[in-house]
Amino acid sequence: MPFPVDDVRTVTDEFTAFMEDPDADKPNPIHSTETAREHGFRGALVGGATAFGWTARTIVAALGARWLDNGWVHLKFVNPIYPEDALRFEVEHNNDNIWSLGVKRDKDVCIVGELGLGRAPWFDLLSEPQFHRGVPVADTLPVLTLDNAPVGGQFQPMAVPLSIEAAQTFARDRERETLEILTGDRPRVHPAWVAEQLIHMLHHSYDYGPSIHAQSHIQHLQPAFAGQTFSITADCREVYERKGHHYIVNDGAIWSERGDELVRLRHTSVFRIAKLTTSSGV
Repeated sequence: MPFPVDDVRTVTDEFTAFMEDPDADKPNPIHSTETAREHGFRGALVGGATAFGWTARTIVAALGARWLDNGWVHLKFVNPIYPEDALRFEVEHNNDNIWSLGVKRDKDVCIVGELGLGRAPWFDLLSEPQFHRGVPVADTLPVLTLDNAPVGGQFQPMAVPLSIEAAQTFARDRERETLEILTGDRPRVHPAWVAEQLIHMLHHSYDYGPSIHAQSHIQHLQPAFAGQTFSITADCREVYERKGHHYIVNDGAIWSERGDELVRLRHTSVFRIAKLTTSSGV
């Protein structure tokens, strides 16, 4: 369990990364050993949203369960995490409103971030979302490129049912979660589930190959309970190339079945990965 240090200004925890069948084919093949090695990594990459989800206990130990309902986080994924990595999580209080988050493997920093309660300092930089009900995915999807990305436009809205049982299974099996608020009879949706929704949103509109989670901005606006069908909406802010990688930045929102905005977020990902010569981050 997470434990406080220095008069509750720092909370730390340890966790061993895991992945079911890293050698198997995956919807995102960067999470498979063969494809990851083809791109210069030493093995299958653990998903960024999954790894972030493992920090939930540490964050809640530091900021309280209210962070899940009215808190924010900005994450940067700076080095890959592999199955069986021994990870150390640290949430440290920097000032009255901001905490820092770090995930380390030995001396390597894998995830860095800032988080807090209330509205994030970057909240007003996110696109103002509009509610739309989800529509089915098209039979054929275009291949995403820098040229055809819908910069300034919207993606097809997506409907995502999440039953109580499915949410409990996600938390316990995918995240090995122990927090009652995320695994109990009326669970809130897990932060990892929230963080990955704009990944699925992009796949709802475009086809693309191996990809890497680069950054996430997540603002919780009110409690998000499992046992309903959520709507996910998003628009494309920008695309760019850096060091041979092709990036896309999307702003989106998660809506309740009644049309209440529950989460506002920004997702930055590498949708075309340059072949690396080392296992460094992107």
